Amino acid sequence: MKLGLLALTAIVGVFGIVEPVLAQKSEDTLRFPVRRAEPTLDPYLNPGLFDNVWEPAVYDTLLSYDSKKGTYAPHLAKAWSQPSPTTYEFELRDDVIWHDGEKFDADDVVYFLGYLIDPKVPLRYKANWAWIDKVEKLGSHKIRITAKTPVPYGLMWMASNTFLYPEHKHAPLADKIEFGNAPVGTGPYKITKFDRNGGLAAEKNANFKPSVSKNAASIGKVVGEFIPDTGTLVAALLVGKANMALNLPADQATGLKDSGKFDVTLSPPGLEYTFFGFPTSGQKDNKPLADARVRRAIAMAVDRQALIDVQFGSMSKGIKPHEAICAKEQLGCGYTKLTPAFDPAGAKKLLAEAGYPDGFDVTVHTTPNRSTETMAFAGMLRAVGVRANVAFHPTPQRLQMMQQGKIAIGYYGWSGGGIFEVSPVFTRHIETEEYQDKTLTDLATGIDKIMDDAERRKATAKVLDHMNEQGYLFVTLPSMATFTHTKDIKMKDVGVRETLVNPNDFEWK
Repeated sequence: MKLGLLALTAIVGVFGIVEPVLAQKSEDTLRFPVRRAEPTLDPYLNPGLFDNVWEPAVYDTLLSYDSKKGTYAPHLAKAWSQPSPTTYEFELRDDVIWHDGEKFDADDVVYFLGYLIDPKVPLRYKANWAWIDKVEKLGSHKIRITAKTPVPYGLMWMASNTFLYPEHKHAPLADKIEFGNAPVGTGPYKITKFDRNGGLAAEKNANFKPSVSKNAASIGKVVGEFIPDTGTLVAALLVGKANMALNLPADQATGLKDSGKFDVTLSPPGLEYTFFGFPTSGQKDNKPLADARVRRAIAMAVDRQALIDVQFGSMSKGIKPHEAICAKEQLGCGYTKLTPAFDPAGAKKLLAEAGYPDGFDVTVHTTPNRSTETMAFAGMLRAVGVRANVAFHPTPQRLQMMQQGKIAIGYYGWSGGGIFEVSPVFTRHIETEEYQDKTLTDLATGIDKIMDDAERRKATAKVLDHMNEQGYLFVTLPSMATFTHTKDIKMKDVGVRETLVNPNDFEWK
């Protein structure tokens, strides 16, 4: 149900003000609340939504990647080469300054990449750098990375998600989590305040030089007060204590827009998506799902376009479901089979052929942030006779529950790996062995050793087409962010993104 202006006015109740206060523009300050308290602003030790919003705004990588052209571009490195299949050399810029005024050089890169690959350093995504054998300094602004074996994704990891930290700040810390409490990077914004429970503040880095994949900051300051409650956040928008909010429920975002005082901007489609899958371990207590026909019937029961309408409401015009579990912009991504079209009659027929004309009972597991779309998904299954209910669990419990065989159908989100390269997709969906299938394993073996992108896409297509035919998992929605904001703000041209749009991607009108 759409939340109208009267309902929004009621939310602010005691404030007695409905007209947004637009003084922030004159003060050159964007008030962009954060919804969740975080222990640190270190994306290596605390990966998640908060850091996806802020990490590219604070930290930088060696290279950029132009997804439109499919080419690498300079960032902290101004030139690079690959003298051999296992050797990468980077000539670093000599005009880069850390947020604290110290100069960036080769020592920083050698130190921090060494930290990432140090076997004594436990990191959640340490496998991302397991291909690196050693890092060497060749000069004050030149380094060499040697791989253990030829890999097709070496340069891409240097362009995506390998954010660099300064040696002089990070190395002396006995407890590395302290770095994220007062982070220092080279990105478009520098953090001036961070409070685990109060939020953060940042100011524009005048020394930052934009690249093909990263905009410079246009707005002078950003204040991110911690406001976890949706009602309180809407009230803050209405009284001018905030002038932008991320991912409000569709009805509330639409209500604010209809008030005439706010706009709602959708981020462009990126690599992120939601999906539903059928872990093999969950079939021991739910025999129907062991049949590929049943799994495909469920896919045919899902109106993905209707799910988009549920998720995005009146903003859904023009949004289309993803085609597959990787995107063609990602190097190495290939597929020919698409998710089955919405066909409830065909779904019922396939269920009957599999021996379940009267359907069966099943629980769909998901995380609380996926409640709206997952409830709609379950309703679509019930429409074809599959009596689905929904159960929620915290994100960290997913892997344990899957291993225990407690998840028959899971509905989750995935970042696409946050990188324009297919290898994280394989790590997430295939190497986890959620779908125990020797043919799948055999088809996937060796793909990470194929250096030619065209040949790798052909090999990837065989894997993903097999997963599609067997009905192991299917994508549903693109995970597009919504930004509800005052009318004096606009989003810059950002193109296809790996993760979320960042504060440096906004400017005043």
